[in-house]
Amino acid sequence: MEKRFMKLSDEDLAGASGGYAGPTFVYTFQQGDDLYQLATRYGATVRVLLELNNIQSASQIKPGTRLLIPQR
Repeated sequence: MEKRFMKLSDEDLAGASGGYAGPTFVYTFQQGDDLYQLATRYGATVRVLLELNNIQSASQIKPGTRLLIPQR
């Protein structure tokens, strides 16, 4: 299972929600991924990931969903 990452520029993030203005990368959610584990792996919280991606509930995230992840 290959994980795909893409770094975004400040211009790409201009419309990002959640109020986070730091550097991020795009993570493609895979079958078997768990939002809590992703948050822990990347030093974030589930709440930050949901807010940053303008998602109301973790149940909305399906394999193939692209998520902004804050960089440490």
